Amino acid sequence: MDNKGDNNIVFLKIGQRIQYYRQKANLTQEKLAEKIGLTPNHLSRIESGRHNPYFETIMLAAKELDVPIDAFLEDIDDNYINTFLQMMKSDISGMSKNQLEMLKKYIALIKEFDF
Repeated sequence: MDNKGDNNIVFLKIGQRIQYYRQKANLTQEKLAEKIGLTPNHLSRIESGRHNPYFETIMLAAKELDVPIDAFLEDIDDNYINTFLQMMKSDISGMSKNQLEMLKKYIALIKEFDF
């Protein structure tokens, strides 16, 4: 499968996991979207795999749903996780030094949580 196809599967699965945990938390799309700064329509597109979420959106959703970020990747095999990591690499490649420092701090903060 080509890289674009891998990305589509990764984003579809992440969207499905966001939807699963949102419903488990008894939150509507409207309520979660409001909490993470999206429109309900945008969240709907993410959950259905029609839109690729930014890493920041994934982080905010995990925080609001009180789940670790890797919960959104739990049913994705290693090949797809590598594709996700490559996508993240392309997302951060254009960041400034200050943005990279902030990202490093976020990563350190995430590692502190014991989920």
